[in-house]
Amino acid sequence: MLGDAGADTDPGAEGWGPLADGPAGRVLYAGSDPAVLHPLLDEHFTPHAMDIVGRGPLDATFRALHSGRVAVYDLAYGTDVVTSPGRPPDRYVIRIGHEGRAALDVEGRATPFSPSIVSPGMAVTARWDADTSARFLCVPRSVMDKAVRTRLGESPAGPVVFRAPIDTRLPDARAWLALARQFARMTGSGLLARSPQATAHYEQVLIHALLTAQPHSLARPLAEQPPRAAGPSVLRRATAYCEENVAEPISVGDIATAARVSVRTLQAEFRRRLGMGPLRYLRELRLAGAHADLRAVADGRAQGTVAEIANRWGFPQRRHFTTMYTRTYGRLPSETLRLDAPPANR
Repeated sequence: MLGDAGADTDPGAEGWGPLADGPAGRVLYAGSDPAVLHPLLDEHFTPHAMDIVGRGPLDATFRALHSGRVAVYDLAYGTDVVTSPGRPPDRYVIRIGHEGRAALDVEGRATPFSPSIVSPGMAVTARWDADTSARFLCVPRSVMDKAVRTRLGESPAGPVVFRAPIDTRLPDARAWLALARQFARMTGSGLLARSPQATAHYEQVLIHALLTAQPHSLARPLAEQPPRAAGPSVLRRATAYCEENVAEPISVGDIATAARVSVRTLQAEFRRRLGMGPLRYLRELRLAGAHADLRAVADGRAQGTVAEIANRWGFPQRRHFTTMYTRTYGRLPSETLRLDAPPANR
């Protein structure tokens, strides 16, 4: 029996949703035919049984705001329905906000509709009123398993099982939820689309921060895992991977996987041998690439603006790029364009 937990609009969710300042997204479906909606939900979201219990017809809207390691969706049915996604076998479904009245049952327990997280294998049933709209993050189990593997140094025996309610009274959970909602809003700004590196980094931050902020079945092993001893070959593999993939949207987890160690071991090895973390090392490689591109434009060997070059190398925030570049090279990026330019180009 579904309870009323989380029935009202999620407190503190102002600005989260499509009716506030959220992006319009890509409309996957808008209409009244369940036979068309069901396959789309199965493909993009999660296998989804639906029972229309309201008097009005289905008037659904299903939007994809972002597709990547972390996908973002908006969903509304436009009539009273009971949904039974069953036991999602291969993904985590995270409700980060909703409007209207709704109720959720996870493993036989009434759970706040949002914010909440359903892990692979959990039985879930939801009640949507006609005025309910919700925003979700979806994370494939393979992505979460990889995040755990980079921290433990080995694959988990089974899926990480999170506590279903996300308790916003806890500072870590509240901070993570704010981060997730900001990510969803940013997907509509075009900023993330212009910088795949920034997008991949943000996705990894969301995944790893969730493993820290939300109680789950592997919380103790992750917290207690000590850095393992590593040799010079670890650093060689890691730096070679960074140099070969400097222009790609790689994460610290990707670097650790390439080096064949956990993230904690990788970070300890970088600090011990280079005096910096792996992400700082990668950032310095990217700054050097941006510097070379700026000089190429100044010399007339290439074309581009400071903003275009910064985005290309994974620095979507112009002010942040300018600060780091100036600290490293002692002058503004725009000054490199002018000072290095031949007289005819000044």
